[in-house]
Amino acid sequence: MNYHKNTMTMMKQAIIKHGASLLCLVVGLVFAGGCGGPEAEDGDDRPTVVATTTMIEDLAKVIGGEEINIVGMMRTGEDPHLYEVKPKHATSVKNADLVLMNGLHLEATLDTIIKEQATGKVVALAEQEGIEPLTGGAGLEVAADPHCWMDTRYYGIYAAAVAEALSEVAPQHEALFKERLLVYLDELGELDAWIKKRFDEVPERQRVIVTGHDAFAYFGKAYGIEVHGLIGISTEQEPTPQDIEKLKTLIRDNGIRAVFPESSLGGSLLGLLDKVAADTGAVVGEELHSDSLGEPGSEAGTYLGMMRHNTNTMVEALKGGGE
Repeated sequence: MNYHKNTMTMMKQAIIKHGASLLCLVVGLVFAGGCGGPEAEDGDDRPTVVATTTMIEDLAKVIGGEEINIVGMMRTGEDPHLYEVKPKHATSVKNADLVLMNGLHLEATLDTIIKEQATGKVVALAEQEGIEPLTGGAGLEVAADPHCWMDTRYYGIYAAAVAEALSEVAPQHEALFKERLLVYLDELGELDAWIKKRFDEVPERQRVIVTGHDAFAYFGKAYGIEVHGLIGISTEQEPTPQDIEKLKTLIRDNGIRAVFPESSLGGSLLGLLDKVAADTGAVVGEELHSDSLGEPGSEAGTYLGMMRHNTNTMVEALKGGGE
C-alpha cells in the first residue's frame, strides 16, 4: 500500500474514533506516516462561510453542503496572485462566521482585507500542521510555495481542517460534516492511486513538464514528475531574457515534448510560452488548471475533476498523443 493511501486510511480511522477533534488527530497521523455563492438572505440562519479560491469553495461545498451559506470570492479563471479586491469583499469578510483561505501569501491582495475586517474564525488551510511547504525562488528571495492543493495528501489535510472549522460554526451538523469528510477522503485516495497508474504509462525519462508558472511542484514531488516553470511560484513575476533562454536550452537538451499553458495566466505569459514552444519544436499542450478550477459543470469544474483533467492532459502529451 502506498504512502498516500496509508495516510488517507489513517486519517479516516482517527476521525471515526475521535470525531471531536478532527484536525489535531489528522496532524499527528500525517507526521507519523466558480462563481461564488450568494450572500445570506434575511431569515437564513445558516452560518456564512467565505472561501477565497475556487478550489476552497468547492471543498466547502463538498463538506458543508446545504447546511452552510457559501460565499466564493473568486470566479473561474481568476488569478489569486493578482486578484483585484472588490469593495463588497470587505463586507463579505466582516459578516462571515468563517473565512477559509489558502494562506502562504497566495491571496496576496486579500490578506489585508481579511486581517483587518474578519470578525469570525479564519483558517489558512495551507498553513496547517502536517503540511511541509516547499520553497520557490522569487528573484533573490525564497518564498514558501502556496500550491499545496496539488498534492492529494495535503488536500486531505485541507478537507479535515474544513470539516473541523465547519463543526465549530455549525456544531449541530458535526456528524454530517464528518461523514462527508470520510467519503471525500476515500475519493482522494482513489484519485491518488489513479494518477500514479496513469503516469506509469509514461517512461520515466519523459516525465518532464514545462508550465507557465511554477504551480506544480507539489504535484511533481507526489507523482515523480520533473517540473519547470517559465516563471516562479507567483504570476507577479516577469521572466528575464536569460530565464527564457535557459528554459529553451532545457527543453532542447532534454527532448521535452510539450509545454502547458494555464487557465489563470495572462496573455503576455501565454504569448511567451507559445514562442518558447515555437523556438524549440515542443508541442503546446492542452490548457492546465492550477490556481483556478474550470467552468462550473465542466470536467475541471471540481477539484477531483481538475486533477483528472490535468493528469490526462499531461500523460497524453508526454506519451506523444498531442503531437
